[in-house]
Amino acid sequence: MNSGANVSIDKRVIKSGGSLYVCVPNEVAEQWKLNKGDEVHIEARDGALRIEPKQSTFVQSISEQQVEAYNRAIKGIEARVTLEPESQAIRLEFGGENKEMVRSLVRNLWLNLPALLSMLGVRTGSEPAGAPELQGGEKK
Repeated sequence: MNSGANVSIDKRVIKSGGSLYVCVPNEVAEQWKLNKGDEVHIEARDGALRIEPKQSTFVQSISEQQVEAYNRAIKGIEARVTLEPESQAIRLEFGGENKEMVRSLVRNLWLNLPALLSMLGVRTGSEPAGAPELQGGEKK
């Protein structure tokens, strides 16, 4: 383990789905050589949380073919954004030939929206209850 400088910082807890998250500042992640996919050990004792990095794990890279396939699929998705000023609402509509990719995009946006809003400092009145209802009552 790295025995670098001590850090004390206040962070907001983010809720997404049924889990709570605390973002690790870049300075701390760099100091402890933490990367996406690394494991940490969390201990709750005597009213305090202690988070310690475990040994780094290898994060598999995405192949060029996978990136190209994703780029082709996502380029086929069209988004229409409209503002409804009377109700202070933004309406997002997505379409494209690859319906499965459109459903996947909508689902991922829906599931990550509370965390995105929280990063902007916006409190949400409710969390997504699950996957959004898709056309025809189908849940994805």
